[in-house]
Amino acid sequence: MGSSELDGTYQISTVTNYDGPLERKSDGITEIRDGRTSRTDDNKVVWTSDFTVINGKEIKMTSVADPTDAAGDFALTRPDGSPTREPVTYESILRYARKEDKVQMSGQIEYGNEIIFITMRKIGD
Repeated sequence: MGSSELDGTYQISTVTNYDGPLERKSDGITEIRDGRTSRTDDNKVVWTSDFTVINGKEIKMTSVADPTDAAGDFALTRPDGSPTREPVTYESILRYARKEDKVQMSGQIEYGNEIIFITMRKIGD
């Protein structure tokens, strides 16, 4: 399996244990092409992600979230929980599952005290 086999449009949904004041709006739609994706979420945070196939069941995802042009007083958090307007890098190993034309990648991102469960379901080519 190569990274181009991941190409397509995906619905991203997340669940987090974060309970701070900064409303997360990172869910949405993204398009992977040649193992890369770039999108802007509803807080105007730019997400750039690379996907590397480890094997037929695992994908390494490295995402950089850049809040430089984010809306209003929005900020990301550092590992210690303090707010930042600097780019933040998240890494995770996602489980890859495929059944016929249905593709899903899911896993968890651990960052400081925050745990984010992410699911990416392919919704188009």
